[in-house]
Amino acid sequence: MNIGFFGQATDVFLEVEVPQKKAQLFEAEYLNITGTMPVLGTGYQYQDKKWGREVRVYFNGEAELLDEFASTDVHVEQGDRPYRSRWAYRINNSDFFWSLVRAGYRLGEN
Repeated sequence: MNIGFFGQATDVFLEVEVPQKKAQLFEAEYLNITGTMPVLGTGYQYQDKKWGREVRVYFNGEAELLDEFASTDVHVEQGDRPYRSRWAYRINNSDFFWSLVRAGYRLGEN
């Protein structure tokens, strides 16, 4: 997936929640791409009430950045969310998340 346009985004934060029983698969994938194991804490947590992995990309940016997403089939959520109100936008797309990780973004603040 082409994510070159995403360099315009600011305050990028990557987050993953995964049930502990499925964490090993995520950790192996992340290690394979980054060369480092994800660390529980900011940006990575176990959530045993989840049935599967949830990935999130939070970011800020100019409204024009949203136009770039129109051709990617990646849905961008907008508006206030009490859990992460610091950011204007959120993406819950696994392909986009992994594209960012392959491009050098990491869990937590970027």
